[in-house]
Order: sequence, then C-alpha cells, then structure tokens
Amino acid sequence: MTGKRRTWQLLGCTLLLACGAEDPRPEPRVVQNSNDAVTDVSEFIDSAIPQAVAGDGGWNFQQSAMADLTGDGTPERVVLTARVEVYRGRPAWDDGQPWQVYVEVADSSRTYLYSQRLQLGTLTMRITQPEPNRLPSILMLEHLPDRMRVIESSYPEANGRPSAVVRFERALNPQGELASPQLP
Repeated sequence: MTGKRRTWQLLGCTLLLACGAEDPRPEPRVVQNSNDAVTDVSEFIDSAIPQAVAGDGGWNFQQSAMADLTGDGTPERVVLTARVEVYRGRPAWDDGQPWQVYVEVADSSRTYLYSQRLQLGTLTMRITQPEPNRLPSILMLEHLPDRMRVIESSYPEANGRPSAVVRFERALNPQGELASPQLP
C-alpha cells in the first residue's frame, strides 16, 4: 500500500510542478504603430538576388496592383514576381523560389521593397485601404513551413525612402499536412 501511495504522491507533485512551469514558447511578435520597429527595406533585400522585372529572364509568376501610394494623384504599380517556369499555363513550383516586390512609377523606374528566396514557401501581397491622414501601404505575407510573418512597407516615407516594419511574426510547427503553404 505504501508503494501505491508514494506513486500517487510523486504523480501529484509532478503535475503541480508541470502546471506551475513557464511556457517555453515565445510570444508572437506583434507590432502596432511602433516607430522604433520601422526599418529600411534593405533588411528584406537579399543582395545576392539580382533585381528582376516581372516576365523577364524566368520571372514568370507575377501579380500587380495599382494604387496611389504617394498621394500625388498618380497611381503607382506594385508588382509581386517569382522566378519559376510555367508548364501548360501553370507555375511549376520547385522546393524554393526567389520572390521580389517592387514599385514601378510612370517613368518605369523601380524601387525594390522585397527580394528573398523562400524555401518551400510563398509570398502574398496586398494593398491597404487609404485612411484619413494615412496613405495606402503594401502588406506582404511571408509563409514558410516553420514561420509566418507580415511585413508592411510604406512607399515612400517622409524622408523620401521606403520603409518597412514586421507587423507579425510567429514560429510554426513545420510538421504535418498544414506545414506547407498553398502555392498559387
């Protein structure tokens, strides 16, 4: 009887200790309107990837949107592109693609906001709605098997240069059916 009682006591102590332990998982990184989190877009540019133009040299996947990002009444073209071969009209995704996002103005000059190779991942881009005293910005959702983050880029900031901020970043479980992002 003493052995059973001791086992139950040990089990109870173990449960109490486990319940009181701190959760080792990091909190999601969520930033809202924090000026000290704003950075230059160079943090999101891999200089080993040459600047590309959608449709040229294998950069066959492209999506674009028009928006007045500067408030001057003239819309700029925001382009998302990935280097991928097209087979029978569909992208033939492999295990990793370089992705780029750039803003193109009327004179065809481009400002690059993002240039990264995403291993088994995808990038989605959206334009925010303008708000009173706030111009539209570019949201990029980076989805990898082990991480998801939302990057917001403003074009241009008050200093005339684009800026970016990570609005959300979270580590993900890289295992199972839900680990791989859905490619377009």
